[in-house]
Amino acid sequence: MKSQSKLNLNWTRNISVKPSVFFPSNENDLKKKLLKKNFIPAGNQRSFGDNAINKKNILCLKKFNKIISFDKNKGIINTESGVLISDVLKIICKDGWFFPVTPGSKYVSIGGIIANNVHGKNTKNNQISYYIKEIKLLMTNGKIIFCSNKKNQRLFHLTIGGFGLSGIILSAKIKLKKIKSIYIDQKISGFSSYDQFFSLLKNTKRYEYYVSWVETFSKANINGLTFFGNHSNSKDTFLTFQHKDRKLNALNYILLKYFVNSFTRIKFINYFFRKVKSIFYKRKVTLNDFFYPQDKYMDFNKIYGSNGFFQVQFLVQLKSFKKLMGEISSFFKENKIFSSFIILKIMNEKGKYLNYNGKGISVSMDIPINQKKILITNFMNYLFKKYKVKINFSKDSIAKPDLLKKSAQYFSFKRDLSKIDKTSLDFEPSSPQVKSTARPLGETIFQLKISFPAILLAARIGSIVEATVIKELAGKISMTTLRQF
Repeated sequence: MKSQSKLNLNWTRNISVKPSVFFPSNENDLKKKLLKKNFIPAGNQRSFGDNAINKKNILCLKKFNKIISFDKNKGIINTESGVLISDVLKIICKDGWFFPVTPGSKYVSIGGIIANNVHGKNTKNNQISYYIKEIKLLMTNGKIIFCSNKKNQRLFHLTIGGFGLSGIILSAKIKLKKIKSIYIDQKISGFSSYDQFFSLLKNTKRYEYYVSWVETFSKANINGLTFFGNHSNSKDTFLTFQHKDRKLNALNYILLKYFVNSFTRIKFINYFFRKVKSIFYKRKVTLNDFFYPQDKYMDFNKIYGSNGFFQVQFLVQLKSFKKLMGEISSFFKENKIFSSFIILKIMNEKGKYLNYNGKGISVSMDIPINQKKILITNFMNYLFKKYKVKINFSKDSIAKPDLLKKSAQYFSFKRDLSKIDKTSLDFEPSSPQVKSTARPLGETIFQLKISFPAILLAARIGSIVEATVIKELAGKISMTTLRQF
């Protein structure tokens, strides 16, 4: 296991540190390292938030990259946590399978999507938690445990969407979705008012997938496009997952940076995009084009410059949506602030603990960072409190700690995690090693404490907060029963 020191950035490039980075190659290496120092495991660094950042020590699990098994008949794949979705797609699509729920990038890890309980564009069952069959965890005492809906149930539900606070995710079994084609039958509908937008939401039940993109919005109106999609029923002879992702060349970089960092220019390019998509859109698109448009340029995040950007994602009730968007519009206009990318999704998912779920409209905004960072941070926190929104903490880097500390989800997670006792767990030996067929980890997010299995979510760095409320949580649950781990 080698160590190196290098600049560490999250995907939004808004936080940078220079930690020591370690690369364990197997479970024994990992166990040895856990006995010596505190770490935050990381991998592909595609997190939009600050959840995989540590000033001192990072455990990079890129070498946990094995496909353990794939049942082509039942559609169940078992992979180590470091495997990327992109690598899995290359294997499963050719046999007529696809990920049941996928985030907006395929360059994220299996461990990351579980720890964050990711959601996608699905109109129903829109959480990866519905499809996780089993998780293999490494506890802080070096013991291996398997958990599922049938075995070690509480630990299973604390792990999915638990930000790694319950143990290190080593591998997982996932139930896949059967497909006949590598294409999506797509429909695009424009909207130019809040009434039209809400009217389009009534059509979501007719489709498997849905998402809305916003061009402009104000107190009175909202303009944009809604993308609907179903898996095509046309049986393809070749189901190879197709993608031509590439890095930005010099011209791409200059042009995109020019447009994305100006309010006037982003309005123009958004208007142009909406017109082109409305008139010339393709009725049949590939899986890659529909689910992962942001991956077209693998280093797209660079166009925001050295300061980067931050993304806020929150869930607001339908009755408050228009009023909240109106307040954001007024604030942005008054302070000459803009969002380069706004996505809306309807949500109606159940869950508990720290998961991002509930009923309402999910709003996602990418905001370039400039000298008004503190102003924006304070305003968004004001909105979060006023409208009692649910924040997606897996993408957050600006929410103040008390927003989580005072929530019911925080207390229930803290309570149930503290009840985990090793006497109630069924430990098992490690699974045998197998040949590698895939690549790196991405976003599993936790820092281990030897005396207890509470694992640190993230340490806020820079001008926002030095330590998160999750760090405080980790310290408070080091109780007698947990010290035994």
